[in-house]
Amino acid sequence: MGVIHKLKPEVLSFIIENKQNNPALSCRNLTALVFEQLHIKVSKSSVNAVFKENKLSMPIGRRPKEKKKKFKMPVLPIIETAKPDRLGDLPGMIVQEEIKQEQAEEKAAAELARLKAQEEAKARELERITQELAQEKRKQEEEARRLEEEKAAFEAARQAELKAEKERLAKLAEEEARKQAEEKAAAELARLKAQEEAKARELEWIAKEAEEKKRREEEKAEEEAGLKAERERWARLAEEEQRAKQKAIKPEPISEEAVSSQADLTAPEILPQDRVCSGAIMLKALDSLIGGSQEINALISRATGSTPQETLNLTEALIFKSIFSKDIFSTLADLIGVQYTPEKINSYYSQIKQITDIGIDVSRIITNAFTQAKGVKLHFTDESIIHLDGLLYSSWPGTRFPYDFSNTAAELKKNLNKHFVLGEPLVLFSPPGYDIFPKDFFSLLLNVSSGKNCPDNLVLFGNQSEEIETITLNSPSPCSLIFGLWPWQFTSSRKVKRIGDFYLKYIKEIDRDLYLGEIEIDLFRASTNQKITLTGCAVKTDLKEKIRLVILNTNPQQLALDKLAGIYLSRWPNFEEAFQDFSRKIELFTYSSAEQKFFPRDSFGLDTAGITKEISEIFAIYIKMLDAYLRWHFLPPEYEEKDLSATNDYFYKIPVKLITSPDKIRARTLVSQDYQFLKDLEYLNCRLNERQISSACGKLFWFESAFK
Repeated sequence: MGVIHKLKPEVLSFIIENKQNNPALSCRNLTALVFEQLHIKVSKSSVNAVFKENKLSMPIGRRPKEKKKKFKMPVLPIIETAKPDRLGDLPGMIVQEEIKQEQAEEKAAAELARLKAQEEAKARELERITQELAQEKRKQEEEARRLEEEKAAFEAARQAELKAEKERLAKLAEEEARKQAEEKAAAELARLKAQEEAKARELEWIAKEAEEKKRREEEKAEEEAGLKAERERWARLAEEEQRAKQKAIKPEPISEEAVSSQADLTAPEILPQDRVCSGAIMLKALDSLIGGSQEINALISRATGSTPQETLNLTEALIFKSIFSKDIFSTLADLIGVQYTPEKINSYYSQIKQITDIGIDVSRIITNAFTQAKGVKLHFTDESIIHLDGLLYSSWPGTRFPYDFSNTAAELKKNLNKHFVLGEPLVLFSPPGYDIFPKDFFSLLLNVSSGKNCPDNLVLFGNQSEEIETITLNSPSPCSLIFGLWPWQFTSSRKVKRIGDFYLKYIKEIDRDLYLGEIEIDLFRASTNQKITLTGCAVKTDLKEKIRLVILNTNPQQLALDKLAGIYLSRWPNFEEAFQDFSRKIELFTYSSAEQKFFPRDSFGLDTAGITKEISEIFAIYIKMLDAYLRWHFLPPEYEEKDLSATNDYFYKIPVKLITSPDKIRARTLVSQDYQFLKDLEYLNCRLNERQISSACGKLFWFESAFK
């Protein structure tokens, strides 16, 4: 048996292919065929093992023979052959037989010589192949020795190179460590210096704040003293008038003119700023936001020749009177802050009823007050356009975004004037999205940060993307932008360059302590190969936790961290809950198959109310519209289908304690432990606080809740 080789894949494929093509090939034949064509010696047992493994073996045993069929022999005719008649013919026949035998022997000898020559040729071929294999083996051994020598030389060279590189890197690491130590020492020195400067500024600010607080307290004391003296004077006049009435023997009928004149002489009682009123203060705040009562009062004051300050409280009393029972004037007084007699209110109502077309004009004012603006197009000097929603939450790639971010046209214009005319920074909530930084928001950052590409006109558009009004900015000037960025947003489009130490700061705008740290961050878009570097503050609620929010500013003139945080958080004080609401509304708009629903301003019948209804009925319609606007824009979606009676029971009848400070009016809703709508009330408070609603006196409304 020859040497058994481990069968290579090509040998195995060769054996299987030839066996499949010619099943009659035996193990011996295939062994010779492999050696002849592949020059590899394999054993018959190896070939047989391949046959068995691939089920190519021939059946074992002899082949069954077919049974002979039985058939009848045909009867052949008898042919008589000629018999030799002479003995002389026999030698010829014997000679022919001998010739045939000699030819057969010669043929066999030739065949034997041919086979012997073939065997000798095969032996010579085998000897040649053996010599070639031996020569190839010697070449392979020489090549292996050469490769081994080259490998040893290469390994020695590589080890020397690695050693040199290691020494070089060690020197670089040593130099880098020394440099970092020097930079760290310089940074620590700068930090300590900045900390000292910040402490000095903070002490200076505290001193100024204490001085300002003292001044406000003095002014408040003077104001309270004046109010107290005024109340005492009017109380004395009321007592004298009461005594005069008691001295009358026969009371005479009093005409309407006399009642009006006497009511005018009766001084209204100015209620204290800190008092308890009803939850209808939410509707009054919403009225301040929309500006309905102020526009109506301006109309009345022009028609009567009085000043708006004289009649504003009376106008509010007439507007909000429909919420309360007719005989409960004290509750109405607690809401508007002034106690009027019923006669005074009735007299004022009789007076304004005489104004020509008062119902038509008031209906038109209310309709215009609820005109909706879905958003604004910022047109820049380089002809680029950026779309913002009406609530100034963020930018959008077009005009298709949730209706929930719409606003009244009047409030949007007021906010745009504040940011693009008066120069206050534009405060956006956050760019929508999570993965790639939005192209439109990045373009806005580039435009605002350039300082040269400024907006030159603002176009307000409505629910159907129709243009409502164009505001031309006569002298375009650079604007700045403040916005929030969440730690999980756009991780592939940002790179943090530096984060400073965190310090506990008091944010007076939200009356809360937060940990703030300076941050510098790169924002970029790989598709356009553009990058922008911004600075701002990182926000933590606890020093040991991760960063909760990053507030960035495009203005190169940096603000103090507490001031920057105060500007942003005054708009979104509950920033994490606000982001959940923001994302929920976007998701609902994106995945909902229902069409957008717009605030039903025209469904209240104000187009004909000015002609067919009393002015008191028009005021009642205005209250219903305020309630509907509150339900559509400030409460969860399920409240859209409710009405005034439901929200009146849920919210407007609840007592609210007013706590007034120099810059805020805190409306603290007092609820019981079993109050069923606390979650909705908290949601309502958050949405109202985000709108930064100012009262008629300029103080900010702030809504919160507490248990009784």
